[in-house]
Amino acid sequence: MAYILVVIAGVSWGLIGLFTKALASVGLSELDSMAVKATVSAIAFVCMALVKDRSAFRLKHPLDILYFIGTGVCSFAFFSWMFMKTINLTSNGIAVVLLYTAPTIIMIYSVVVLKEQMTKKKALVLAMTLVGCALVSEVWQSETVMSLEGLLTGLASGVGYALYSIIGTKVIQKGYSSIAITTYTFLVAAIALLLVISPVELVQEISDKNAWLLLISFGLLTTVVPFFCYTKGLVNLPASVASVTATIEPVVGALLGIFVLKESASFWKIVGIVCIVGGVVLLSVNTPAKKNHSIEE
Repeated sequence: MAYILVVIAGVSWGLIGLFTKALASVGLSELDSMAVKATVSAIAFVCMALVKDRSAFRLKHPLDILYFIGTGVCSFAFFSWMFMKTINLTSNGIAVVLLYTAPTIIMIYSVVVLKEQMTKKKALVLAMTLVGCALVSEVWQSETVMSLEGLLTGLASGVGYALYSIIGTKVIQKGYSSIAITTYTFLVAAIALLLVISPVELVQEISDKNAWLLLISFGLLTTVVPFFCYTKGLVNLPASVASVTATIEPVVGALLGIFVLKESASFWKIVGIVCIVGGVVLLSVNTPAKKNHSIEE
């Protein structure tokens, strides 16, 4: 049952591309969609914290809010925005695979900043990721301008995603629970996103487009549901096994892009996807997982 829950989480995250395309088709921008998603998720996690652990709202030090600005704005809001832009610039399959460069980015950070040893396995994963990115974006094609823009936003989403694990590790070391981190992350993200848009105009626009059900489903099905499933699955699975199992997400994203959204799937793109996903799996095997899916897209 634990494996099934983790797979459900991976499949749910893989649905982000379908929602992004649907929201774009009704005329909603990435920032507007993200603002509603973050708000819906924040409300859900605040309610959960109120029921399960009200101490989650207690900051150990006032300046700790800076960590949650990091996880909420610099990580979640930024990588989600870049991820959705990449989907609209390239394809669902490419975007979700480029997002999965995050574990490799964390590995590079660990080697360069934390001075961890560069092992043969890490070097192989880095090579697989670089080759995979080149193949997925098909850099040798003549129409490289759009491909380059999509590649850069995709890699930016990976950097933002990686920041959550980097900053989140420091927050955990300060003694905060996962529910506290998740709740504050979404609260800060929602507040920040609502400050850069016009909430009144957004509410009017959503009502005019009859998009409330679509947006609420976006927040619940791609954030709240996978969070609960993944967390529940961790109870009976080692974190490393769960993280590898959850790599079904890019596979689901790529398959939905090909068969539902009718996106192109050349031989080299498929090889690139295999390289990047294979690198993630290789990096996770027999390695304590640092990735936290509680804030996924």
